[in-house]
Amino acid sequence: MVEAEVRAKFTRAINMHNLVPGFKIAECGERPDAWEPEDGEYKMKVDAAADQIIPIEFKRDTVALDPFDDRKENFGTSTDTRKMVHGQIISYAEFIIAVQQRVALFMFVVIGQQIRFVRWDRSGALVTRSFNYVENWRFLCEILWRISNCSVTDLGLDPTATQLYPDDADYQRMDADALPNDSDADDTERDLMPEELADDSKYVFTYVREMFAKSLNTTWPRYRVEVPHGTSTRAFLIAKPSFLANGMAGRGTRGYVAVDCESGEFVWLKDTWRAHYIIIDPEGDILQKLNDAKIVNVPTLVCHGDIAKQVTLTPDWWEAKNPPTSDRASSTEGDPSGAPSASTSTSTRTHAHSPSSLKRKRGDEKSGDGAPAPKTDWHDQCTLCHHQHYRLVEKEVARSLVEFKNGRQLLCVVSDCVYAHSKAATNPKTKLLHRDISGGNILILPKVSNEEDGSHFLKWTGILADWEMSKPLQNPLSRPRQPERTGTSQFLSIALLSRPKVVEICDELESFFYVIIYYAVRYLRSNLDGFALRHWINAFFNSVTNDTASIRRKVVAVQLSAFWISYDERLQFNSPMDETSESSPAQRPLPLAAVVPRRRFQKDPRRRYDDLKLSKIKYDSEDAKIVDPLEPTKKDYEYSKYVHKHKHMIHLLDDIAYEREWLSGDRTPDRLLEDCSPPARSEGPTVPASSASNTHNKPKLDRE
Repeated sequence: MVEAEVRAKFTRAINMHNLVPGFKIAECGERPDAWEPEDGEYKMKVDAAADQIIPIEFKRDTVALDPFDDRKENFGTSTDTRKMVHGQIISYAEFIIAVQQRVALFMFVVIGQQIRFVRWDRSGALVTRSFNYVENWRFLCEILWRISNCSVTDLGLDPTATQLYPDDADYQRMDADALPNDSDADDTERDLMPEELADDSKYVFTYVREMFAKSLNTTWPRYRVEVPHGTSTRAFLIAKPSFLANGMAGRGTRGYVAVDCESGEFVWLKDTWRAHYIIIDPEGDILQKLNDAKIVNVPTLVCHGDIAKQVTLTPDWWEAKNPPTSDRASSTEGDPSGAPSASTSTSTRTHAHSPSSLKRKRGDEKSGDGAPAPKTDWHDQCTLCHHQHYRLVEKEVARSLVEFKNGRQLLCVVSDCVYAHSKAATNPKTKLLHRDISGGNILILPKVSNEEDGSHFLKWTGILADWEMSKPLQNPLSRPRQPERTGTSQFLSIALLSRPKVVEICDELESFFYVIIYYAVRYLRSNLDGFALRHWINAFFNSVTNDTASIRRKVVAVQLSAFWISYDERLQFNSPMDETSESSPAQRPLPLAAVVPRRRFQKDPRRRYDDLKLSKIKYDSEDAKIVDPLEPTKKDYEYSKYVHKHKHMIHLLDDIAYEREWLSGDRTPDRLLEDCSPPARSEGPTVPASSASNTHNKPKLDRE
């Protein structure tokens, strides 16, 4: 039978004979609904579902369409068609868990007369071996009957999230809160009138309400979710997330513009599955420490906490299936609780996680650097990470960095975040390094600032968010605290990409620098455009971590103090972005020929950047480090002091942003998405930085 026939007969038999009492299985049709045209990636539909709780995927009876292989211990497969179906059901699971508030997801996979069951969580998936449900119909009926006796919590739904419906008061309250209000404030940078925005508790920025309204204009469900607050809980109203992390396995972070049911204010709610290891502090504890130390330009904590005892179970099943060698003969296979397994033995299907030597033990034994080192045993073999469900609420609802208006503002925002980082790293009460500097964690927050003369103005400031990966600057621990590598590979420093090392201030400052370059190339006019621009960004930023070519390109940029798009052409923005500060160190007089071999460049723009290869820089894979015959000079060592502390970079960014003359109109749409070749710049008088798009002067902060 073809897939449609299998689906129709299977659902009809179950519904006709009421094999899942209390549930009804419905077919979902052949094609996805066109209910969200702006989100094309969400146009997907599972074949059938039991009351939107258990999805069912059908395939015709052929081994080639089975996403798992029973002949292999980890159920993996190298067959292309199997891989395709495997990716398909992963995407279904990812989307369902993103839309619904879930702890886990159960799924039926029906291949002709064979069926298998899958349980998904943020650590991976548990998969049963397939069996013939026609020949073993009694066994199938017992499974379905047991499902009907499970609560929705047993079936993976989150009991701390209550779905709202149109006749609920909270649902109607969300509609009312999304309507424009006369008291809403424009967040354009400007000088303010004496009484304008004097009381920040009585207005909402227009962009915040618009973000919330956009989250409601969708068929995504609405929820009232609980967040721990000390010994009690607080309730918040959410709909579609404004931010949604990709991938099934991992933290699965979702960010919402939420309504605080208690105060009625808009807040930012972060729902994630944090790494569940004993010596890793929750992000809320870190934010509280930063807030108590009065660190500026960081989020303000409202409340946070682990959600009940919602942890991923897949790693525990792996451990139950893979006991120590000496115990395997006597162990009970399959069930972590020790119960005998069903006739369909369960196995794990691992996903993308790095090998772990720090698996959380089920007692109170500590692991990771900072505590007694765990023994090297069978836990070291598990590649699945333990995750704990966690929610965090912050006061500020910020803009994304991509919304900056011009190059000067980009530098100002990043400078604010470097300043926040410097205070967090040097304050005796904190002494933290962020360790995940990226464009997604640098946000824009409109703030009202007051001058000594009584005037006040609205300024877009930078806010450094997502401190969950942070770590003490002076960490006495000798081993990593969790198996995953921290940091965003696009913005990692050369040293971190080259070899395992402890993150230092210089690595963080280098990441800030790459953030500036990445967003400047994408959103500011320059002499790099069209296909060459897309190729340059992919080559420089999007290469695989530890890719030797990517590391070499960054080395060239640092050694030459410039970014090269061809043998004799530097990346230029025709703005103060190209300048250096009067107080910054001079460029190292290194001739281009010393690093780039003299060769004729081809006319094909795709070859322009590829031809910038280092003839004298090699990658030693055995030692996992860059071997550079150009030994550091005395000048190099002298210049290194400029990246041991923050003040030099802050002064450089502030000098270029506030003391140089900028032309307006240097911002473009995303140049990766369309060909935005820079037109001839309109001639006209330059304007000082203080009046380019904001009428205030250089910030009067102690940025030492």
